Amino acid sequence: MPRIAARRSMRKYVAASGKYDTAGTLSYKTLPEVPAAVPIYATDRRTGLLAFDFDVRVAGKSPDDRAAAVAVVERDVDRLLGWLHDCGGVAVVDRATSSGMHVLVPLAEHERFSRSALMPLLELLKTLLVSFDPMPMLNPKKGCITPPGSRCKTGGFRQLVGMSVEDATAVFAARSAPGLVARLMAKLDPQRWLSTVYNDPDELAPRAAYEPAPTDEQGLTPSSTRSASVRAWVPRFLATGVAPDLTDRAGKPWTPSHARLSVLEQHAVRGWTLSQIKATTTDPKWAGFWNAYAHRADRKHRLSTDWQRAYAHAKRRLERTRQQSSQLVHKPLREHTGGVRGIRWKLAAARKWILLSGHFTGQELWTALATVTAVAYGISLTGRGSVANGGRWLSVAGGLIGRGSLLKVLRKFRQLQHEGGPIQFVASWNAREHSGDRYRLVTPRLDGRQVRAAEWEAFAARPEAIDPVWSELGYAAWWTYEILSAIEPGPGQTVRPEELAAAARISLSTVHRALRRLQDALLVDRAYGSVARTGRTPRRIPQLSNDADDRRAARLARDTSERTQFWQFVDLINANFTTRELRGYATITELDTDTTDYNRAVDQSPPPPRPDHEPSHPTYDHDIDDPEPAEGEPESAITDDDQALALLQDLLGATVIEPPDPPPPRKACVSGGVP
Repeated sequence: MPRIAARRSMRKYVAASGKYDTAGTLSYKTLPEVPAAVPIYATDRRTGLLAFDFDVRVAGKSPDDRAAAVAVVERDVDRLLGWLHDCGGVAVVDRATSSGMHVLVPLAEHERFSRSALMPLLELLKTLLVSFDPMPMLNPKKGCITPPGSRCKTGGFRQLVGMSVEDATAVFAARSAPGLVARLMAKLDPQRWLSTVYNDPDELAPRAAYEPAPTDEQGLTPSSTRSASVRAWVPRFLATGVAPDLTDRAGKPWTPSHARLSVLEQHAVRGWTLSQIKATTTDPKWAGFWNAYAHRADRKHRLSTDWQRAYAHAKRRLERTRQQSSQLVHKPLREHTGGVRGIRWKLAAARKWILLSGHFTGQELWTALATVTAVAYGISLTGRGSVANGGRWLSVAGGLIGRGSLLKVLRKFRQLQHEGGPIQFVASWNAREHSGDRYRLVTPRLDGRQVRAAEWEAFAARPEAIDPVWSELGYAAWWTYEILSAIEPGPGQTVRPEELAAAARISLSTVHRALRRLQDALLVDRAYGSVARTGRTPRRIPQLSNDADDRRAARLARDTSERTQFWQFVDLINANFTTRELRGYATITELDTDTTDYNRAVDQSPPPPRPDHEPSHPTYDHDIDDPEPAEGEPESAITDDDQALALLQDLLGATVIEPPDPPPPRKACVSGGVP
């Protein structure tokens, strides 16, 4: 019990309620007289133990039904133990008198997880193992598990399966290999980890298949190791054990543990083995390093664990360096993926932000995904990092999406650009260049942290125009088909709908509806619990592709006509009005100044020619001179107010409202002798 309980407490079983309701203090000397369970989570609501509970669920009352239920439990436990073994996990298994079983998995030392961090794994196991009950792991405050040897509710005691008490104790002493949870997730569902984006992608990437720990004589390949000297602070730390004045990624000062791991990693990168490290035990230059292990009872295990972590990290660093070097040599590959900061990565990050931010729901979600794809396509054509092709062009590039819906989404993106949105408004439309509003893609942020795409998402994010066929099938079908194309293991190989929903980050019901439409179009084959592409492309659907092409041609003709008329009107305005006249006056001071300058210019100009005919009322344009006053009328009779009134009448259709006739003067009356 001391190795299993996260706190020194327990919960006792109450037969009346059928629950573990009574709390008590855990005793390590005496066994409780009633069934008791120990807490899984510590006071900080984190755990270093995975407690898997498998219940016997009997469908009927016959012995055969019970035997079948027990067989299901044993099958599920065997499957879980196989996965744990493949991923470097160790476990203790026990059985109750009711045939229910527990699998207790101690995590690596210093590895502790919260409930929220374990939820994806628990949900996944629930779908894969019929008899698995995740409830003990779902309550960080009261979640508990009955350990081996404790009393059972049905009488008797829980018995270890396939091991002795000494073997079980050794399992908890040795513990599982580091990174067990990540490897389990990667093994059971390689796509599920992609739904989390807030951390660095290196931390989220599924680990490779489990490899045995390196032996004492095993070092990294000499051709991949480095020959440069270790860092300057290392000799001083080796001699004194005093950590250098450095900080970790979170900004916290280094501890001696940080320094020891860094020292081991630097030597692993340079080809050292654990045997060479151990050979320095009597070296005075390493005295400070070894003092940290000298007073530990588990110093051998601690050193072995530290070396495994340092060795694995050094190996990953060298592999990452080789990959970067290879990419620099093979530039076409980087150009194909768009580079680390290329358009494909930004488009993938933009799509991920849209799906995770919650700002777009319903039909607006598909419009947003199509909009960022169209923007990325326009940017890829210009090569300038931004696009100003206008709403009509973007709506066609987005697969004939409605222009009104697209412009609404673009306005929303403009409002969200200061909250970390992926589309940034650069400049308003330019009348003289005949260009629309200019936009560019930026790396989005969510909750103050950058949203980064995984490599598979960058390959899936092709900056291409969306085929208009998808306007017939629906954009939910388009998105589902895009993700299916990206995650399928190979041509014709199947993917589970749950995997597809997790990778697409949409609900399972939406995926099923989209798959039905895709199946009707003969684009996918569906079987029970699996789906695969047929190899048929949307272009090979005759009726749909013909209808879509006709709609696209009609849209282009309409857009061309509207665009031509609009720019002809804009060109006419630009040819007849100055910029100042178009934008109007800004302040009263500017108005006074302009009026004075205008009057001075008018005074110095020659008199205007008399027009051939007099209009019914003065008509003014920016280049029409003031009309002459009528015969016998003074020159000042047509005032600035008259000019303004005529301008309002001609250009804005204003109507003059004559004031009513004044009332006749009231006669004086006498009342009480007062006039």
